[in-house]
Amino acid sequence: MDAVRAARQPQHRRGETIVMKYFGGSAAIPLLTMLVAACAGPPSSNAEYDRAAARDEIWSKEQAIFEGRSRGDLGVYMGFAAGDYMGWPPGSPAPLGIEQLRARAEQMRGKDQEEIAMEFGDITFSGNTAVIYYSTHKTRLPDGETVDQMADIAHVWVREAGEWKLLGALGRYTSPGYDREQAKAEIWEKEQAIYAARGQGDLQYYVDNASEHYLGWPPGWQKPSGIDQLRAGVEQMRGIDQEELTLEFGDIAFSGNTAVIYYRTHRTRMPGGEPVDQHFEITHIWAFESGEWRLLGAMGRTRAPVSGTN
Repeated sequence: MDAVRAARQPQHRRGETIVMKYFGGSAAIPLLTMLVAACAGPPSSNAEYDRAAARDEIWSKEQAIFEGRSRGDLGVYMGFAAGDYMGWPPGSPAPLGIEQLRARAEQMRGKDQEEIAMEFGDITFSGNTAVIYYSTHKTRLPDGETVDQMADIAHVWVREAGEWKLLGALGRYTSPGYDREQAKAEIWEKEQAIYAARGQGDLQYYVDNASEHYLGWPPGWQKPSGIDQLRAGVEQMRGIDQEELTLEFGDIAFSGNTAVIYYRTHRTRMPGGEPVDQHFEITHIWAFESGEWRLLGAMGRTRAPVSGTN
């Protein structure tokens, strides 16, 4: 669709889907209330604008912003943003202001592969403030990677000197933001890499892929251990590189930003070189944190050898 031509047409019917490319919002709904309260002022029944025309204008600007994004150009976004703009992108630890938006515009220059469909939700007005709601479905990232991400967006617009300006950008993911088959392959690959490195006396890869909130309970330990104990194990294991072990995938389950993987291991040599015949059943919990899978929890138990299996 020609987004410029579309922007000139009334495009605010509920449930209408517009296909284009996207710069998304994030999850911080409580902040939305603060923004509206701060800028709305007393409700006015005699606002100096036509609300139907304002609906069309704001929705058209939203589409134009996303069309600019499809060209790797956030200049349209910058042009519509208020001087006091604040947004909270997914994964960001804090809201971002206008200066951070300018910096992001430079980072995005030339990254023009993002694709998204927009679906209008609704819009409401109070005085010189408008809040628009819509949904997005992103199928391609700016670098061209295929994804399947859905989000609900709320944008706060204010009327300044007769022009609608974007003051706040907020949203929430309604899908996990990852492809499950890709995630399954990635997590299993990480599991195998952890043991491969451990067989060389190196726990650093384990630490590098663990969450800061990691807590695990290895077989034979009296109680769980956290990330600090795991880091201490890096030095303790260094050079102890005789472990031999095989892995057998069991299954994996996903819910939101969490994955639980089950597998078996068969150890035939200890890190110090002693031959053994040990069988374990492992459960690992992975969390999708800021776009990366991190190991959050680990639990293992010994099991008797089963005929016909490792």
